[in-house]
Amino acid sequence: MNASRIIRSVCDKIQLLFESGLLKYSNFKGCRHVLHAFNILSKTDVQENRVCIIRWLKPDVNWIKLNTDGSYNGKVAGCGGILRNHLGQVIKAFAGPVSGNSASVAELHGVIYGIKMCINLGYDRVWIVVDAMNILHYINSNFLFNAENYYLIRDLKQDLATITFQISHIHREGNGCVDALATLGCQFREFVVFSSNDIPRIVNGLVRLDRSGLPYIKKY
Repeated sequence: MNASRIIRSVCDKIQLLFESGLLKYSNFKGCRHVLHAFNILSKTDVQENRVCIIRWLKPDVNWIKLNTDGSYNGKVAGCGGILRNHLGQVIKAFAGPVSGNSASVAELHGVIYGIKMCINLGYDRVWIVVDAMNILHYINSNFLFNAENYYLIRDLKQDLATITFQISHIHREGNGCVDALATLGCQFREFVVFSSNDIPRIVNGLVRLDRSGLPYIKKY
């Protein structure tokens, strides 16, 4: 609860909201003199900045959404995932260590573990969301072209063949829940499965923000 840090965070958020178009010059009518406090340029000094607004979207009724991620801290790898329903409520979440020496392999393990969890829970309509483009290539390709991960990809595709699924990409800024879980996975000695009642506090907070539709902002 450091005052300077809180003020800096508020200023940064206002600046990003302005750059994304959610705040405009008209919102500062009568107090244009504060623009410099938020690092907002005056109209005469405007520079173009590319920003992207990212939101976690709820799945349709009768579908569940599986977000997964992987992490590698230079020593150990871990993965995490979370299953949510059409209301944005948590069904299950998981985090745990995996073998491998890259985030890419960890991400692949996360998807595999998440799909197996869906199947074991009886869900056969799954919307998979990842922030690693290589996972989309593995799943959408008709070839098992990656020699290093051949058996992992084969295992994943065999499981996917038993369900109805769709897969999409999300920027890391919108995948915060599983990013936090994957980081925890690097710290665990074995896989841990969470319910909505015992999910880690930091993840629960991010889940609530996702469910509320709060936008995340990515700057280019």
